[in-house]
Formats: sequence, structure tokens, C-alpha cells
Amino acid sequence: MAFGGFAWIAACSSSDPATGPVGMAGSAGVTAGASQAGSTAAGASNAGAGASAGGAGGQSGGGAVNGGASGSLATAGAGMGGGGSSGSGGMAATPYYEGPFTCSMYIGAYLSMEWWNEGFQNGVDDSKWQLKWHHHGHITEWAKPDSPFWLDTGNPNDDSMGSPINSKCTQNSDKPDRIVFLALSWALTTEAGWTQALNADIANIKAKYPSAKRVDVMTMIRCPMNMQCNPKAVLGGIDSDTNAGVQDCQVPAFADAAIAKLIAANPGYVALGPQFESTMCNAPPDSPNHNGAHMTAADNKIAAMKMAAFYAAKP
Repeated sequence: MAFGGFAWIAACSSSDPATGPVGMAGSAGVTAGASQAGSTAAGASNAGAGASAGGAGGQSGGGAVNGGASGSLATAGAGMGGGGSSGSGGMAATPYYEGPFTCSMYIGAYLSMEWWNEGFQNGVDDSKWQLKWHHHGHITEWAKPDSPFWLDTGNPNDDSMGSPINSKCTQNSDKPDRIVFLALSWALTTEAGWTQALNADIANIKAKYPSAKRVDVMTMIRCPMNMQCNPKAVLGGIDSDTNAGVQDCQVPAFADAAIAKLIAANPGYVALGPQFESTMCNAPPDSPNHNGAHMTAADNKIAAMKMAAFYAAKP
């Protein structure tokens, strides 16, 4: 349900037998047997064809889970637009708690609210999903245990205030057992910086939501084929995390590598969430109206549909 014009999201995930993140406009459905893992013929999810760091292992329902024969976090032929994007770091097969979950919470940013509010709740059990978003919900802020963002009061558009949970779960809203966490930052420019922030994020989630049995970490919706859409993008600038004009939907390889390390360091607790791509840049690259990582209205609707399909199969 929408709340005050915004939608709330909670996400759950598991090592899934037959559902991997698929292209929002590319693959016409979920590729059976490819779940958060190695390469398959056309539509491998959450893995790049060609990198061999994943290691064989972990079959669930006939498909490789969180591992497989190839290795990057990003999709190959499985993005929203059907193109593959590159990342780094493979994942070994690890058993994760698969539910069912009573309350799944998505911790995200303004970008999350935009697609969530375009129909995500219509495709899942709305009573078991909730959204905690903050406009500038970057990994550097969630890394602070005393950040006001953790408060369940305030205004998510005000950096000095908290981030109320929208459309709370009907049961155990204060004790979510599954969390989907958006890993987002344009200010950090190294794998080490990302790793440090992500480790702090997970430590805070464990402390503040000890009820959580599983945390899925996902990136923002990527540019088509993870290319650069915004020619004015600036990583590491003084206002890179607050100025949409210098942001982009391209996810750097060092971010993917840091997420891979986080998962490897937290077996059985942290897993890779769905990794999608948009079908198009939100404006022509040379357009003065380019708005960073924000998607078109059409792609937000597609993202909501695909995200809901991904998680409806993982109650």
C-alpha cells in the first residue's frame, strides 16, 4: 500500500531454485535453474558469464545457487534491458535461510521509493512487506549507529531527521526477519572504502534488527549493460551523494567486489539480492535534463513488476 504518496518496501530473499533476477525487458521470464549464481546460456542471474571466481557448488531445484561456474555480481543477458553488465567477485555456494518470512523490510533511498511506488506491493503479499527509505540513504550514513536515519520518526527528505517505516507489516513490524538493503554511494571510490562502510552497515543491522535471519544486499537499478548514462557523473566529489546531476546508474566494479567480500564474510546471513538493469538511460547522454541515476517512469514500473516477481517466489 502507498503511504503519504510514498511506497514502503521490505525485501526477502533466499537461495532460490528457479528464480534469478532477469531482464526487465530482455528475458521474458525467470530463467529456471539460474538463481543468484553462475552462468547459464542466456539469462544467467547475478553472475557474469566468463569470470570464474564463483566455484561450482550449491544446487537447489536444479540450478546453481550463490555460486556456480562463473563469477561477477552483475547479470549477463539478464538486465532490465537484456544486456549484461560487468562486475567482479564470485560467490561460493552457501545455505541461507529461505523462509517463509513474516516481515520483510527494504532499507533504501529515494530511488527505491520511486519504483516501489509503481506497483511493487501489488505483486507480493503486501501485509508482509515494509519500506524504510531515506532520500540520501547511502552506505556511509547507514554505517553510523547514531544516524538519525535509523529513527522511525521524522521526514525522509530531511537529512537531520529520521526515516519512518512506510506501510508497516501487519505482524512483527518492529522485528523484521528479512531485510533487503540497498548498497548505494557515489562518494566512495575504492573497494576498501565500500568494504568498510558495508561491514559497518551490517553490524548496525544486526544490532538494531536482531530478529533478521537474512539480509539481501543489492545495488541500485543499473544503467543498460551497466554503461555510463550521465556524461557529467562525478565519483568522489564533495556533493556526489547529494547532487543528482553528478550521479549515474553505472555501478563500478569495486562496488561489486566489496559486496562479494561482504557476502563471503557473512555466510548464511548476507546474500546477493536481485541485480537489475533499466531498459534505457533516463535522458539522452547529451541532454541537459539528465537526472543522474533516476529512471524513467516506464522503467520504474518495469522495475516494480520484476522486483515483485522475484520476491513473490520467495515468501
